[in-house]
Amino acid sequence: MSPLTVSRIQLDDERALTAVAEFRGAYDLAQFGGSVVQTAAQLRAEIVDSEFKRQVFWAAWEGDRVVGEASVDFPLQENLDLVYVELQVAHDARGRGIGTRLLDEALLPAIRDGGRARVEAYGEFWLDEDVDDPAHPANRIMRRLGVERKNVAVCRTAPLPLDAGLEAELQAEVDARSAGYTTLIWANRVPDEYLEQYGKLLTQLELDEPDEEVVGEIAEYTPERIREGEARSTASGYFSIIAVSQAPDGSLAAHSEVEVRSEAGADLAFQRNTLVFEAHRGRRLGLALKLATHRAIATQFPAVRRIATWNSHVNPWMIEVNERMGYRPRYREVIYQTA
Repeated sequence: MSPLTVSRIQLDDERALTAVAEFRGAYDLAQFGGSVVQTAAQLRAEIVDSEFKRQVFWAAWEGDRVVGEASVDFPLQENLDLVYVELQVAHDARGRGIGTRLLDEALLPAIRDGGRARVEAYGEFWLDEDVDDPAHPANRIMRRLGVERKNVAVCRTAPLPLDAGLEAELQAEVDARSAGYTTLIWANRVPDEYLEQYGKLLTQLELDEPDEEVVGEIAEYTPERIREGEARSTASGYFSIIAVSQAPDGSLAAHSEVEVRSEAGADLAFQRNTLVFEAHRGRRLGLALKLATHRAIATQFPAVRRIATWNSHVNPWMIEVNERMGYRPRYREVIYQTA
């Protein structure tokens, strides 16, 4: 076995970017049962700094293979006292001290030098693992980061396309409850005339999101911020399917978004945001939009066979919608913050 080394990922290092992209694809396959693999250029576009955040990445190497990755993300518009931390180790390389090396040589020095008082980090647990087990590798890392468990989310996955009979049953329920509302579908870009309203939806999503004891400032989704996110997502190789529900008065009442990759061989999609404004709840609009986006995936990307989403365990409303659509638990994600 080759010696383990840790190095910072440089944006002009094609070999490193390609190796990290391959690591991420293999990690997704083990974690979700499906995978997407970026090119070096797409990964570079995803991690390059912007006016909204600064990111630093490291890789752990065994020879030419990346066996672990760590990153710190410094927000630049809000949460200026907070740094986001991520650490992942290849599933077939665990138990060899790779996470500890990334922690000692990359994360802890970067957090110290960054000078921010608060840390937010994430740990992954299979369903048969105890999130409170002090001996679990994630919890050992978190103790050294000085963070505590604040929320538990469950990652669920569903097969695509949805079962035709199930889809018809759910659509009939939507049709019976959502009269007067119109579903609009956009690809990659929100039309100019809806930008301001869409920004309000994204802001409300953060305000309403059930996240137990997680604390943070709410982002302001200006048109400039939305456009920057769209450009970054497209350059990173993602295809976004955005669905919104338009109320009878013409205002936007709800939205949902999924991301897929257009490259051949990609078989995994991600469900991102879903929100219904409070005044429009009870009309099955969230379900309507999720059905619309899942149909769009099946039509435009027939190679995609699985979709993943996350819900806090204190969000029974969206959990019910997802489970009715065929989503089943895959693993748990714990969110930690500085005490």
